[in-house]
Amino acid sequence: MKKTFFLVEDHSLMRQGISNYLCTEGDYGCAGCTDNAQEALAMLEQLAAQGEAPAVLITDLNLGTDTEDGIRLLRICRERYPDIKVIVYSMYASAGVVNLSLEAGASAYVSKADDERELVKAMGKVLAGESYLARSVVPKLLTYQNIVEGFSRREKEILTLVLQGLPNKQIAERLGIHKRAVENYISRIYDKTGFSTRAELVDQLSLEEL
Repeated sequence: MKKTFFLVEDHSLMRQGISNYLCTEGDYGCAGCTDNAQEALAMLEQLAAQGEAPAVLITDLNLGTDTEDGIRLLRICRERYPDIKVIVYSMYASAGVVNLSLEAGASAYVSKADDERELVKAMGKVLAGESYLARSVVPKLLTYQNIVEGFSRREKEILTLVLQGLPNKQIAERLGIHKRAVENYISRIYDKTGFSTRAELVDQLSLEEL
């Protein structure tokens, strides 16, 4: 299998450093780099049309605005390029972010706070058809998954939107349901988690960096 990667990172020095490190220490080839999701998709489309799609996409989540840019990129790549393995390499290490990334299509998750060798290890794992989580993110993720294990699909959707900071009215509009229904779902979430306020939910299950 070809050992090529495409990198999406909005900090130029970090972008250059990651690319150089993987090319020298990991013996990988860089198929391209960019600083935003929109250009990444355009470049991936061109590479795929030429038969040169990368084996791995490495992406940050916060690409200039918020984590939704990165999550949206993961979902689109999963749909359009299912053969491309995706590694999230991000400053965010909270359970909510990691879980959301995996659900959106990531095969591996490495925090930028980890040793850079974790990224090389993740590359090797996903190229071998395996998934990989850096040790630093595993305990929080397991706690999160245990908490939401008994949630319905709708409850998980609403929890994710609550953790993104959306008010009830906006959540209702996003999901096409009544505001009262959102309030009822949130009440159930409180009952199932043992938390009683949004502040407690965000503190324990945040989609922001802990």
